[in-house]
Amino acid sequence: MISSNEAEPKRTEVEQIKSRPWRLEDVLATVAIAFMCLITFANVVLRYVSDVSIGWSEEVSVFLMLVLVFAGAAAAAFHDKHIRVEFLYDSKNARTRRRLRMLSVWLTTLVLTTVALLLIKTAIGEYAYQEKVSSLDVPRWWLTLPLALLCGLAAWRAAWGGWLRRGLD
Repeated sequence: MISSNEAEPKRTEVEQIKSRPWRLEDVLATVAIAFMCLITFANVVLRYVSDVSIGWSEEVSVFLMLVLVFAGAAAAAFHDKHIRVEFLYDSKNARTRRRLRMLSVWLTTLVLTTVALLLIKTAIGEYAYQEKVSSLDVPRWWLTLPLALLCGLAAWRAAWGGWLRRGLD
């Protein structure tokens, strides 16, 4: 007699992770878009009613857009959904496709890690020179450092997703 656990096909770790309803990058992207909508709506209403705009809304919206970009990069890297030339990719055999996929994973990880390190270097410079965001009157590194961490998260997700899919085709 076969137990119910043995009868079900075993799911890979990638399938288990993909089946989770909320992933970190999904939550970050959702929160970023919600705040962007609220800020933009408040700015439009305030401008229409009082002919004055919210001065800090543009800088916060740009920061939230970058959060959205890095969250999307993390999701695309982890799920291997980057843009590629499918015609060339699909015309190759399984071994070559696996090699191309791993090359893509490592190049994506390299680029995102480089951007994260450059953002950290920028944040250190902004801290050293005490640069401030003029409309918010806060140190600029408060906005740069979280972007570096998000870019590092995207690099980590790219490497981890590639590691989980290393033997799959």
